[in-house]
Order: sequence, then C-alpha cells, then structure tokens
Amino acid sequence: MIQLNWFKTAIRNIRRNLSSAIINVGGLTIGFTGAMLLFCLLHYHLSFDDFHPNKDRIYRIVSETNEGVQSFNQGVPQPVGKAFKNAYPFAEQVAMRADRGYALVTIGEGQEKKQFRISGSYVQPSYFSIFNYPFLQGDASVLRVPGNVAITEKEARRLFPAGDAYGKNIMVDGKLLTIAGILKDIPPNSVNQRDLFVSYENYKTDQPWMASDSSWPAISGGVQCFVLLNKGVKAATVDNEFPRFVKQYNPDKNTTLQLKLQPLKDIHFNLTFDGDIEKKQLWGLAVIGLFLLLTAAINFINLSTAQIFFRQKETGVRKALGSSDSQIRWQFLVEAFVLSVIAVVLSLLVVLLVFPYFNDFCQTSISLTALYQYPFVLFVSAMVLVISLLVGYFPGSILARLKPVQVMRGHFQQPASGGFSMRRMLVVGQFAIVLFMISCTTIISRQLQSAIRGDLGFKQSGIVLLDIPGKDKANAVAALRNKLKGLSGVKSVSACYAAPMSSNSNSTSVTFDNQPPESAFSVNVKAADTGYLSTFGLQLLAGRNLYAGDSVNGILVNETFVKKVKIASPEQALGKTVALNNKPAQIIGVVKDFHAGTFHSEILPTCLYSKLSSYYTCAVSIDPYQLTQVLPVVEKVWKEVYPDEMYSYNFLDENIKYMYSTDITLLKFNQVFSFLAILVGCIGVFGLVSFMAIRKKKEIGIRKVLGAGVDNILWIFAREFIYLLSVALVIAIPPAYYFMNRWLDDFVYKIQIGPYNFFGPVLLTFVLVILTVGVKSVRAALSNPIHNLKSE
Repeated sequence: MIQLNWFKTAIRNIRRNLSSAIINVGGLTIGFTGAMLLFCLLHYHLSFDDFHPNKDRIYRIVSETNEGVQSFNQGVPQPVGKAFKNAYPFAEQVAMRADRGYALVTIGEGQEKKQFRISGSYVQPSYFSIFNYPFLQGDASVLRVPGNVAITEKEARRLFPAGDAYGKNIMVDGKLLTIAGILKDIPPNSVNQRDLFVSYENYKTDQPWMASDSSWPAISGGVQCFVLLNKGVKAATVDNEFPRFVKQYNPDKNTTLQLKLQPLKDIHFNLTFDGDIEKKQLWGLAVIGLFLLLTAAINFINLSTAQIFFRQKETGVRKALGSSDSQIRWQFLVEAFVLSVIAVVLSLLVVLLVFPYFNDFCQTSISLTALYQYPFVLFVSAMVLVISLLVGYFPGSILARLKPVQVMRGHFQQPASGGFSMRRMLVVGQFAIVLFMISCTTIISRQLQSAIRGDLGFKQSGIVLLDIPGKDKANAVAALRNKLKGLSGVKSVSACYAAPMSSNSNSTSVTFDNQPPESAFSVNVKAADTGYLSTFGLQLLAGRNLYAGDSVNGILVNETFVKKVKIASPEQALGKTVALNNKPAQIIGVVKDFHAGTFHSEILPTCLYSKLSSYYTCAVSIDPYQLTQVLPVVEKVWKEVYPDEMYSYNFLDENIKYMYSTDITLLKFNQVFSFLAILVGCIGVFGLVSFMAIRKKKEIGIRKVLGAGVDNILWIFAREFIYLLSVALVIAIPPAYYFMNRWLDDFVYKIQIGPYNFFGPVLLTFVLVILTVGVKSVRAALSNPIHNLKSE
C-alpha cells in the first residue's frame, strides 16, 4: 500500500537533486507535450463522422473507368441515384448532391449591398435523412420546393448579424432564393463541409443536361450519390449487383464504367478519391510522437540509473534499518510518478498556449474541449503510469537486490548484457531514434523540393489566377483579356479552364484516327485560349498554336498522347483526327509534356482546345519585380468588367504547394519533432556527462596532475559517446532507408536514395553530440585538480 512518507521522501530527494530533476522534467515536458498534441490530432481524424447514428450503414457510390488508363472518381453519372432507388430494395434512403463550389451570396442593395462566398451544394431532402445534420428552423422538406435554400447557423449570423435570417431572400450567383431552413453548424470532423444547401430542383434548371436522366456519359467529381443501406444488407451484396445494374440502365453498352460502395468511414482517408489524409500517414505521425516520448523516457531512465551510484549508500542504510525490497522499489516508483505529474502539468500549460497555433499548423479545427474528454484524460493517465513504471522500476529493482554490506563497502556494478550496460543500450536507442528522424526529414524535404521547385514543364512563378464568373462570357472574357494585356508589368494573359497543374481536372474518352470505339482511351482535357502557351511557358515541339475562337477547330496534344497512339515523332501526329466528345478535331500541334497532377501520379495523355464556355480562370503573368504595383491595377480592371461580382485571386505556385499540403504537413511534423528529439537527446547527454564528471573527479584530477591536457580530458568523455553514436548509426540507417523507399513508392516521379542522403544527418548528429559533451567536459577539464582530489 502506498504510504504518504514515500511522497515526502520523494519531494525531499527531488529538492536535494534539483539539477537532475530539472533535466528530467524538462525532457519529459517536451515529450509529453508532443504526445498530447499528436493524440489530439489522431483522435480528431479518427473520429470523423462518428456522430451519425447510422454511420455503419452510410455509403457513397463511387465510379471507376478503364479506357486505356484506370481512373477513379468520387462522382457518378447523375441518373445513378434515381435508377438505383427504383431498381433495388437495398437502400432505406438515397440522396444526390451536386456541388456548386463557393457561391456568391449577395444581400441588400446599393450602399448597403454586401457579398459573401459560401460553400454550397444542390441536395435532395433525403440527404438529411442519411446524415445527422439537424435543422434549427424549418426541416428537410423545404428543399422539395424550387428556390428554397437552407444555411448553417454560423452563415445565418454572418449574413444577418442583427436579425433572424429565416424567411429572408438572398441572391445566390445572381438568382433570388429564399432561406427556408436553418441548420445546426456542421461539425468540423465531418467530410461534408457545406454551409449552403440549395433545392435539387434548382439544379435541374441551372444545369439541365447534367441533371437529366440522359447524362450517363458525364461523370463529375462534384455529383455524388449517398445511400443509407437497410439493416442487414451487406455492401458486398450491392457491389455484386452493380455490373448488372450498369449494363441494364446505362445506354452506352461499350462503357467501362464500374460502380462500388465506399463506406462513410473510408471517405476521409481514401486519397484515391477525395480523401484528406491516409491512415498510414496518421500512423506515421503516431510513430513520430512515440519516438519523441521514448527519447524523453530514455533520458529519464538513463539519468535515474546514473544516480544509482550516488544513492547506493542511502539504499544500504534503508535496508539496514529494515526496508524491504518492495519498499525500495516503491520509493523510486513514487519519485518517478511525482516528476511525471509535474511534467504533465507543465505540458498541459504548454498545450493550452500553443493549441491555436497547432490548429493553424495542421489546418484543423480541434476544439479545446478535446482536452477534457475521457479519451484524452485516459491517454494522459496511461502515459504517466507507463513512464513512471518504466523509469522507477529499473533503478529501484537494481538497488533492491543489493545486500546492505555490499553496498556500504561500495562494491557496486551496474548490470550489463554481454559487456554492454543497459544504460549504453538506451543511449544507443536514443541516438538511433534521432538519426532515423533526421534522415527521414532530409529525404522527405528533398523529395518535396524536387516536386514543388523542380521542372514541372511549365512556368509557375509570377502567375496570378483570377476567377471568371459564369455569366456573359462572350463579351466579358474578351474585355478582361484586352484590358489586362494593356497593363504595364503584365507579360501575358490567358483565359482557360485551369492552370496546367490544378486540383480541377476534366477527362474524357477519345478515339484516334477513326479507329473503332473499343480502342477509345481516356485523356485529360483542358480548355485554353491562344495565350495559354506563352502565359505558362509551355513548349511547342511541332505544329502551331491554337486558333482564336469558340469551337474545337483544332487541338494540341502532349508527348504522352503521341506515345500512347504509337506515333514515332510529334511531326507525324500533325493532321491526324481525334474524336473528342464524339466530335472530330484535328491535331494542329504537339507540346512538351507537363505535369497536370502532383508527382504522385503519372503524366496522362492531354488535349488542349478552345472552348469559351469552359473558361473559368484568367491567368495573368506578371513581372515579379512589379507585382505589388500591378496587383491593385488588376483588381481595378477586373471590377470594371465584373462590377457585381466579388474579386479574389491566388498565386499558381501557392496552389501547387497546397496540392502537396498533406506531404508538407508530414514534413513539418518531422522537422519539428526531429528538433525536439535532438533537444531532448542533447539534454540527456548533458545530464549524463554531468554525472560522469562527478564520478570521474578523482580520475580527472590524477590525469591533470600527471600532465594530461584539455584535449585528453575531453576525449575521456567524448570517446564513449562517439562509440555509442557509431553503433546507433548502424542500427538507424537501414530502417530509414527501407521506410523512405516505401514512402517514395507513392510518387511516380521520385528522387533516388543513396549514401549521400545520410551524410548530412549523421554529421549533424555527431556535431551536436560533440558540442553537448564538450560544454560540460571542458569545464571539468579546466577545474582545479587539487579541489577534485581533496573533495574525494
């Protein structure tokens, strides 16, 4: 049974060995803080959509096509929802959702007019029977009526801060709609982050062909179908029926379309579709946090075992006075527990201080209430108990086994394994963790720098992307281009669907040179004007540029397209016919390959063509040295052309970085936690050298009397750590090489790992360890040998 006296003695021992306690608490605080933050992050991601009562029965129908290239899409043909509901009794509810991006919402008129951008979708009322998004005012049935919308509570307050939004009229992308429902805010840990829900009946009038039952050939990632399966219905049963379903309802009998169910819990983690982060990346972050915690624990254990030398007589006296082995163990366990609790309290204070910055860093919306919920409290309690047991049991057990007479005579030796003490094994483990993390960080950084700053096949710096509204494109686009071209500092302008590399992409099937339909293959298509090549610096290898106009009168293809159709050279592809969207077009030019997606994916066959209705972006190439002067003028020109629209812009290079946001977040975590692991490791080495200096006082004094210099004394301390670091090097590099090769497998275009990738991390670790050892050992070497020998 735990005695109060043990706590009193623990406090007294901590005060007596204050420097050791500060080092231990400092290391543990860093480790605990990192572990707590990472636990909050992991729990946040793993709890996505847990609040839906029927979450295990909610699925999304996703599609797959294979027309030369296997393509996956979270969207489905619009008619799928209605056909599936009518064909099978599998689902309790079926709902279609068509995303409309960030809608421009306007309230008021004249001087009181205000505009907002709100993420919106067209949805069917059954959507709210599938998902647990409760209404505060109105109900889902209001969305059966065309012209009705429902908005979340936070957006209602933003639009109408002084009054009730319910029943008010608003302009959404230029159309008058009525707020007929107010929803409770969507929780941040949900995949369906929308704030404006428009009646699906409006989709039928706004996009008549896409919303029709004839739009089987069209697959858009924004048109999604959700189902709530009946109880007892297995997903595999439905998946087995999909081939027959597609064959029966899809009028295109040559289609390669395949459908399958995707569980709700998989949506957030499946990057093949539109997921945000893979589970293996989360487990990677968990391992990083575990490594940091282990490093701190190893420090604690090493410093505790180092103190055994100084506490053996205390233990001998205790045993001589009748203390049992279990009481000796409990004393050390209680001391470890007290230090762990102090570290936890400090860690919680640090977590509270850095939590807002942590959310920004991770691009999350984790609430502070997560720190008071039972999973976090349970995790922290378990962490304290495990660390206390690990740290307190080992030194306590060593001293408890010693006989009082043996201890009082000073006959004490720490246990070893094959001549390699437990303390040395732990130091090697600590160094190995640091080397592993620094090596991984270096390789991840090199790969991402190669992906973001490498040759993407197009220009990315100094390009500003403006949104083009959907109305009156014929006159407005031409006016915008002409006015922007005349500005000083503007190099070139292009109206297009999207930049060469973009998260927005379109694909369609094509047949080449009048070949039969079964030879069709999928290509990436981009609508572009005559300024596209010059604005983005695309290289024309053969032929000429696109014609100006609003028809597919000629197309440009990339090198991969030429290789796909097995033509020997770009010149030989000129003049060939391609059936694009069932319309023949002639190849008039071939451009050098460029990356349309990230380095995770391969370069696909690509077609560029003119199509005014598909221009949603205006790209402006600006002289970087005149950027600050030109941007306000660009805004003024844009507002002259679109006076009723909200102005916004972004930079192409920033968009490209955003496409690697998950990888960049992983890199940042590695960098931060590698630094913390190094810091904790250096704290531990400093503490160990401090104890070594005290234990070797007599040896150092004798050596100095006999003529040893500072370099000789320094070597006494450094040689052991260099030896241990060398052993850690052999242990750490092979797994780092293996795991980084596995990580790089996710990239089609990747760097090669060689010995040079590990030279920097190894050198950095050696330098830091030597510097840390040197700070304390030089001080010991410069001390007066007379004082060292006298105090012995």
